Amino acid sequence: MSDPKSVYLEREGVRLHALDHGKAGEPGKPILLLLHGTAAHARWWDWVAPALAGRFRPVAVDVRGHGDSGWAGDYSPGAFTADLDAWIDWARRESGAPPALIGHSMGGMIALHLHEIRVPEISALVVVDTALRLRERILEEVRRVGSRPSRPWASLEEFVAKFRMIPSAGKAGPERIAYLARHSVRRLEDGTWLLKADRNFHRDRTGFDNRPAWLRVRAPAMYVAGELSDRLTPEDKEWFRRDLPHVRVEVIPGAHHHVFMDEPEAFLRAVRGFLDRALS
Repeated sequence: MSDPKSVYLEREGVRLHALDHGKAGEPGKPILLLLHGTAAHARWWDWVAPALAGRFRPVAVDVRGHGDSGWAGDYSPGAFTADLDAWIDWARRESGAPPALIGHSMGGMIALHLHEIRVPEISALVVVDTALRLRERILEEVRRVGSRPSRPWASLEEFVAKFRMIPSAGKAGPERIAYLARHSVRRLEDGTWLLKADRNFHRDRTGFDNRPAWLRVRAPAMYVAGELSDRLTPEDKEWFRRDLPHVRVEVIPGAHHHVFMDEPEAFLRAVRGFLDRALS
């Protein structure tokens, strides 16, 4: 496991946090921004980010209201995309080159939403198991998470024992789940533990259709799906084949929604192969 460094940005009063997995002495290496999914955080990438550090400087972002980024009153799509815009600008200043983006689930949605506002200057885009359209069943699942008020936990051990990934189907073992759980809470002054993710983010989620945004993508792009996930339907595959034949669609055998947790080696082979071809 790598020991990434914390990086902070401030945007409109919200402190934004990311974990820099880059190696010392490589300031000019292009940056690879990693965006996590709903209710997750930057530590979700800890097992794959070091393996992506050959060609890139991987930087895993905590989106607002998640991880070690600040909570906010505004969780609109515009707020998330403006935050991502700020990270893209930061990455260009740091390396002197456009960054590449990998977004899982909600992270992929944020990257796509940015294309509805403007076409960002990025070198490549990888979207991981992000639904083309948010179906009502998935929306109900997300709202259910947001309807449960956060409560302090008496001990870290109690929280870790209760922690579950959403959706829960997957291959992540108990040690990995416990690791994610320990990074999902912060200790309060009274010694109790509170979830880092702001549930207010989930309560007002609405449906979306990512197809118009996909049509605006100009950078080399790949969609990675889990074979056992329901996010990419047969109709969606046909839409990619018909309307976006230049977008590579890669289905990872044996993987559920948390693709890079379930089959990290297959995920890394697909992503590294795509990035090598796209950026050669």
